[in-house]
Amino acid sequence: MTLKIPDTLRKQLEKATAIIERIFEEDLLAIHLYGSAVEGGLKPHSDIDLLVTTRVPLTTAQREALMQELLSVSAWPGTSTLWRALEVTVVVHTDVVPWRFPPRREMQFGEWLREDIHAGKYEPAQQDSDLAILLTQARSASMALTGERADLLFEPVPENDIRETFRQTLTLWQDNGDLQGDERNIVLTLARIWYSVTTGGFTAKDSAADWLMPYLPDEHASLLVAARLDYLGQASVDWAEIMPAVSRFVCYAKAKIAEQLSLVDK
Repeated sequence: MTLKIPDTLRKQLEKATAIIERIFEEDLLAIHLYGSAVEGGLKPHSDIDLLVTTRVPLTTAQREALMQELLSVSAWPGTSTLWRALEVTVVVHTDVVPWRFPPRREMQFGEWLREDIHAGKYEPAQQDSDLAILLTQARSASMALTGERADLLFEPVPENDIRETFRQTLTLWQDNGDLQGDERNIVLTLARIWYSVTTGGFTAKDSAADWLMPYLPDEHASLLVAARLDYLGQASVDWAEIMPAVSRFVCYAKAKIAEQLSLVDK
């Protein structure tokens, strides 16, 4: 994929790529840029999504070095004029090719882990069903910063595994405590899942909201409008104040998505 990268983003990508290449050396197979940067455009609070593929698992020293050094070229959304938040997912090629479900993730870096990383706490390799969606998105729309194209490097993910990932994701949000602090993203993520389950495709959060609004009762449509505007930086929402409406939307969306999933499975 040919992509014109803004100068500010290019600098961050060059620095992140240099860190990754230096730590992995000859064990690095590929680095792919995917997500908002190549689909729908970066929004004010969008992360930069990188998929890193290696030949072998990380050593303890590599894991620590990568997590610590990526902190220097990443910032929490909206807190830096220089850096966006990085989300870096590392997979070992033989863990995902040939494909099996659930897949194994070697490492993930993100701003939500900053405090743990500063404290020297690093997540180990683990099963991660979300890789079914991540690899599908990367195969569909990504740019190789180094290495082969994603559609050549990875196998297609079976639709059944993608649907199972959606089912598992829906179980994450059981009560208000699961929603607090991430209300906007959860509302928009549900819109994206609904879009994907219904259409079989993937789209940006704001585009998913645009698609879903006409199908919603007025109360839920109004909430989705607010989430979309907040995401685009065009409005500011006091999510704590409207938590009851968020909770009702989440319950409604989960039920409708589950219903759609059951229809697809028949």
